[in-house]
Amino acid sequence: MIDRNLPLSVSAFARAVGWGSLAAAAPFLLISIPLGIGTLFSGNSGDGWWTGFFVIVLPLLVAIPTVLVCSIVIGLALTALLARTGREKGQFYVTAGLLCGSAPFLMAMLWPDGSAIGMLAFAGGLGGSVTGRVWGRHRDELAASRVPD
Repeated sequence: MIDRNLPLSVSAFARAVGWGSLAAAAPFLLISIPLGIGTLFSGNSGDGWWTGFFVIVLPLLVAIPTVLVCSIVIGLALTALLARTGREKGQFYVTAGLLCGSAPFLMAMLWPDGSAIGMLAFAGGLGGSVTGRVWGRHRDELAASRVPD
């Protein structure tokens, strides 16, 4: 049986991945946009335009697939688990996104020479929590619209 809320859920999932990717990339976009604009107008050659554009969008090119894969692997598994147990609440998704987005980078700091990667924990946690917030709001709206049997 196909869920009648599937189109809404697909749209909400895409929205969550989009906003989460933008949030995860935002700290790096603050650096890459000015650098890319400077490269665009450096006047070297025609390659400056492509290089500048690439520098500008590079954080998004990394964030979008990362957030998408994590949302599928972690987020949808968490959704299935919480829905089955009947304990689904929007704030659980925010907390899970924050923890799962930042934990790998924080754990990498335990290895020698891993301290630099710890700076990614902020971006990972921000992207994960924003993704969880958007998805959690959708799941809360679905739960509120269900008619009790």
